[in-house]
Amino acid sequence: LWDNDPWPEFNKVLYESTDLINCINWPTYTMVKDRFPKNTNYIPHAIPKQIYHQLDEEKRKNTRKSLFGLGAENKFIGLWVNRNARRKMPGDVVDSWSRFLAKLNPEERENCLLVMHTDPFDPEGTNLYQVAKLRGVEKNVFFSTKRVGFDDMNALYNSIDFCINISSNEGFGLSTLEAMYAGKPIIALKTGGLTKQVVNEDGSENGVALTPEARDLVGSQMVPYIYEDHISNNTVADAIMKMYKMSPEERAKLGEFAKENANRKYDFEKVIKEWDKTLTDTIENWKDTYKFWENITL
Repeated sequence: LWDNDPWPEFNKVLYESTDLINCINWPTYTMVKDRFPKNTNYIPHAIPKQIYHQLDEEKRKNTRKSLFGLGAENKFIGLWVNRNARRKMPGDVVDSWSRFLAKLNPEERENCLLVMHTDPFDPEGTNLYQVAKLRGVEKNVFFSTKRVGFDDMNALYNSIDFCINISSNEGFGLSTLEAMYAGKPIIALKTGGLTKQVVNEDGSENGVALTPEARDLVGSQMVPYIYEDHISNNTVADAIMKMYKMSPEERAKLGEFAKENANRKYDFEKVIKEWDKTLTDTIENWKDTYKFWENITL
């Protein structure tokens, strides 16, 4: 798994020392397959259907009320699930949400809620309470801070109208896929593994796909270089507005479309079979193509 391009030349020796390379996101596969075509496969991440799935309408309504109170059935609710860390862009999510709210009248704003399932005080990120206060949206942002199990997360996904992820680089992006399994549309930046989630092979979208508007080449001593993808907060606000202007029926239809594509492209049983097949083939046939390393003393 590699979050973004360019090809990590500094890891070449590791790839050369590996008999099997199974990539769980498409960007990694495209970067590696041309260099190591014989032992590189694309096997995307997937989750069992019984964990994240769509609840019936009555259960969804009751869950929404229990989580967000009376009147929640009329609210427009977005969800962001990530670690509060810089590359996840949590502050920009709040800022984008505030810019979207600024285009609504007071009554409309009152019926909009952004749920952020994260630790707002994570030392790797920003103080999100202060960001919400700065942007004047404390009443429109709800922080879900407890660690909960799969059933509770599935209930949360079923209770929202859309899920958003605008990470500057993202190897896969679990929350958006989990929301799609639950029949919810997504707003996602076309970076890393998010691209394949939000855009299908025919160009159709499982929500709103955001094209990066700027790229930064960043790095560290451990990861010398990698691109970060960025988009303006005004563009993100426009994407939220596009989702908002859809009728509940239109969002439900788009969510069904997203669910169908998630189950098709990220099938858990297929993942198991592909891993079993590639591991078995490697174990049985690795000696046929193995080249012994030479130890040369100069």
